[in-house]
Amino acid sequence: MIDTSKRYQKMRDNDPNDLGNYIQWHIEQNKIKKKSVSDYLNIQPNTLNQYFKQKSFQFSILWRISLAVKHNFLMQLGEELGIAYETKAEKELKAQLLEKEAEIEKLKTQVEVYKEISAARG
Repeated sequence: MIDTSKRYQKMRDNDPNDLGNYIQWHIEQNKIKKKSVSDYLNIQPNTLNQYFKQKSFQFSILWRISLAVKHNFLMQLGEELGIAYETKAEKELKAQLLEKEAEIEKLKTQVEVYKEISAARG
């Protein structure tokens, strides 16, 4: 018998949990009112409840829900993906850290020189 199901719809072992469930869990755990989310999205509460039943939905909907609940689902889902990614802010912080570490090393060297001068006089 020929398999006529769409390949992209076949579940794989490493597929994520249903996105609707994921969003619903976050909303309930953080005691966010569904009415306020549906109002922000300009949709009926029933439509929001339908989202909770879906495996996935459009990127723009996830984006808007993130804004509505003030939570970055995109970043959270990205972390669960397990593929390393460095944000611009992280890159800037790493650069600052390297700069500060270099400054600390320079100051340590200066302190050592002052200690040696002090010991030679002493």
